[in-house]
Amino acid sequence: MAWIRPIRYCMPVAVAVCLTTAFNPALAQTVESPWYDIPLPPTFEAHNLPAIAGTRGPAPAVVPEGEEQYVELAGQRLLQDLRAIIEFSHQSRQQQELGGNQMWGRVSGFPSGKASADWAAQQFRDAGIDQVETQTFTQNQDASLWLPVQWEVRLIGNNIAGAGSKDVVLTTAVALAPSQIPDGTLEAPLIYVGTARPAELAHMDVSGKIAIQHITPQAHLVFERSAAVPRAQDLMARGAVAVLNIIDQPGNEMARDLANCGGPCFNIGGRDGVFLGNVMDAAATRGHDGQLSARLSLQTSEHSGLTGYNVVAVVPGASEESIVVNAHLDAWYDGAGDNGDGVAVLMALARHFGQRQVELERTLVLIASAGHHTTGLNGPRNAVSMNPDLFDNSVLIFNLEHVAQRNFSPARSVLPDGYREFIADSGEAPIVAGITNSSPFLQDLFNEGVQRYGTNFVSGNSTMASGEGGGYRDAGKPIVTTMQAPPLYHTSGEVAEAISVPGMERMARFMAWFIKQVARAPNSEINP
Repeated sequence: MAWIRPIRYCMPVAVAVCLTTAFNPALAQTVESPWYDIPLPPTFEAHNLPAIAGTRGPAPAVVPEGEEQYVELAGQRLLQDLRAIIEFSHQSRQQQELGGNQMWGRVSGFPSGKASADWAAQQFRDAGIDQVETQTFTQNQDASLWLPVQWEVRLIGNNIAGAGSKDVVLTTAVALAPSQIPDGTLEAPLIYVGTARPAELAHMDVSGKIAIQHITPQAHLVFERSAAVPRAQDLMARGAVAVLNIIDQPGNEMARDLANCGGPCFNIGGRDGVFLGNVMDAAATRGHDGQLSARLSLQTSEHSGLTGYNVVAVVPGASEESIVVNAHLDAWYDGAGDNGDGVAVLMALARHFGQRQVELERTLVLIASAGHHTTGLNGPRNAVSMNPDLFDNSVLIFNLEHVAQRNFSPARSVLPDGYREFIADSGEAPIVAGITNSSPFLQDLFNEGVQRYGTNFVSGNSTMASGEGGGYRDAGKPIVTTMQAPPLYHTSGEVAEAISVPGMERMARFMAWFIKQVARAPNSEINP
């Protein structure tokens, strides 16, 4: 009997299967093993790096001549602070402060947010800074924070997929804001819609079904929001009862990004996603379309009247003109890259400039801010309104935000379930340097920083002021933002092992040097 390749559209999630598996029509209805003989995905593991760290570590930091004595900027010292700030996230999960152990972090308005601020204030004082203040502010009256408390995405067992095909819980599922399931549970047939482009949906009826959308990020998920969210909304408008987003990222991790899908919406991690996609592919080749279903359950909570804490440390200089440097404390999950590494660099700067032998021509203001992820608690905006003297006198505001995550790329190795692994290389993920006023002087400092310290800034200039930079626009001052876009951003995979220790040192040494250059520069160069 001749074997022929099926004439069918191969969905991206199962392209490896499509390219390597021939299809014999005579065996189309023969299923002997559970779930079409497709390997089950691994159970989710918290605090676990979902990629390969490798035996070759990152390239060592460059220490220019004359800076050897700045041991407070050494990577191993920054690692201590990184692990300390991550520990507040671990405690958040252990204590189930958000209602369970499926979601955790350093969350403004919750005990982990307060504990992080208390720790930051003590670090500033231990660094020798006398002017340290913890400033309290409250959530906007019309705002509330939506949180998922308990949820589950369960593929319902069905013997058409093979005898013994029992229920499979996709343990990396994450409910997205502001999803609600009125009765708490929803069960419906599954339909795979690929990337959910209109050209694909023209051939599908999603009404009454749970649509599975496939998303392959071009870096982190921020870049996918403008396409994936409207397509999820379109699926809901076409009658889908829920959307599952397969997030094609390293390993089997939780990814919290994306929101406002227009109805119940869940992200699914990489290896859970490849299992689900392969199952849907196998069902399609055997004529089982529409016969597989899933059960979704979700309990949520809303939080208002929350309190945030900014920690403001002032190192007096020779003049009242100030340079403000900010790093936000809060995070989802372990948050080693967003923003544990930025916080570690901020603390290194506190130790460096808190020493009286390092004196600046301008005053230095260090802010460990809150509210990055909590609706209605904007730390930078409150910092500006509560410290008018500091910001009226500021010449520059610098935002440190995820700056030292290792660079991860797809590897040659493929796991038994067909999922390609990710592996770290010897450098850090590229860092965008955004300068809102496009000052040539500031741009030249970044150019020199690459040569002087080996920091991996992208080659193009940018005016980006994302993240905390948005809140600081109220000050009306030039804003500089450093920010990476790696694949582990806003995922449970942002653990300590994902961070380059030499990368933190590179950034700390660059920042100390950058601040010294700005402190002595004329205003006409900083803000031409």
